[in-house]
Amino acid sequence: MRRLDATKLLLEHIDQQPIVSNLGPTTDELWHVGDRNRNFYTYGGMGLCSSIALGIALSTNKKVISLDGDGSLLMNMGAIATIGREQPANLIVVVWDNERWSQTGHQPSHTAMGTDLEKVAQSCSIPRTATVTTEEELETVFKDALTSEGPWFIVAKTEDVEPLPVSPIEPEMNLYRFRQTFTGPPTSSAR
Repeated sequence: MRRLDATKLLLEHIDQQPIVSNLGPTTDELWHVGDRNRNFYTYGGMGLCSSIALGIALSTNKKVISLDGDGSLLMNMGAIATIGREQPANLIVVVWDNERWSQTGHQPSHTAMGTDLEKVAQSCSIPRTATVTTEEELETVFKDALTSEGPWFIVAKTEDVEPLPVSPIEPEMNLYRFRQTFTGPPTSSAR
């Protein structure tokens, strides 16, 4: 499955839930297919996407979606353990697993060598997990995650594809826009 197509699919089911996206291609693809004020793009924060989403989930009653990457999660596996310890019922972690560190040169990640992130999540007491390989499977599991308590940890196996152009939003403006959505009614941004 292509991450870009899977991102479009998820956005069809997301209303005003906050999304935290991993650096690089994940952020760029989310910006190109659905820039909005409730997207928090992590840019250079490799390994921090799900940690940031966890912090947001613990401070709101809204569903929070983390669009993380296998390489980033492997850099900060403590995030998975902390999610398991804290048990935020409103957190959905989607891991785009292309079995590569795409941001640093497309080297094979540990998942290409047998590391199973779903099993890691299960061993960290995350109650709802899945590994999906098709858009249909992803849609089914994601819709369930949106309507049931979590935390959820969904590993979506994706292809490594050519990146889109870098999204032009400045990190400071991204943070400002995102924060503003929690102080008043959420609004979509115009491009």
